[in-house]
Amino acid sequence: MKLELTIKNTENIGEIDKDKLSKIQEIIEALITSGGLTGVKGGKTLIHFDGDGLFQGIELDYWPFRRRKKEY
Repeated sequence: MKLELTIKNTENIGEIDKDKLSKIQEIIEALITSGGLTGVKGGKTLIHFDGDGLFQGIELDYWPFRRRKKEY
């Protein structure tokens, strides 16, 4: 699958060179394959970086099952 992305404002990241593009691609791939963009409802997706700013992983925080209150 191919995903095209248009970045309209690079004020906070500066010029996007091959290295930055590769890092962004790795994070986006991890978000999609983990279900972190579309598979979490009623929860959150966390993107983890180490002290040097290197991407380390994706954490999903949600309840796959939750008992609902009965309405009376």
